[in-house]
Amino acid sequence: MTQASAQDIAIQQSLTEETEAMNALAALLKKEQLALSNGDLNALNQTTANKSDLLRHIVELEKTRGSHLSALGFANKPEGMQDYLNKYPDNITTAQLWKDLLSVSEQAKEDNRTNGLLINRRLSQNQAALGVLGLGNSAGALYGPSGQTSLGSANIKGTAPR
Repeated sequence: MTQASAQDIAIQQSLTEETEAMNALAALLKKEQLALSNGDLNALNQTTANKSDLLRHIVELEKTRGSHLSALGFANKPEGMQDYLNKYPDNITTAQLWKDLLSVSEQAKEDNRTNGLLINRRLSQNQAALGVLGLGNSAGALYGPSGQTSLGSANIKGTAPR
């Protein structure tokens, strides 16, 4: 077995493992999306922990693939993978694995963006609710941001302005 073919097999294995991990991440992002939509904090906490572990694993897989590319003289980045495929255009299997990885990665990126929008919307709703609660509370008018009383600026019945 030649060095190039051994490295190619290693690259194919890395791409296969990365695609599997990225598919798992995409599925986890869908679960996170559902938890965000439903306000399910337990499910959200679990998906967050799982997502962190999975992302660490994906980074390790990317490093492994990059090491194989570097061993063949290609850059350890997406352009290096494309250069590798351009140099070996007959390697249809590797090209398809790369295409599959890019596709599922793009879907995961879009799902992550959607989840970010859901988080921002939930945060805005919570801030609005807290704002309403603060307006209805007369104690909020008694104290300023520093925690000091601000009676002079509050309109309280039975007191004389300063």
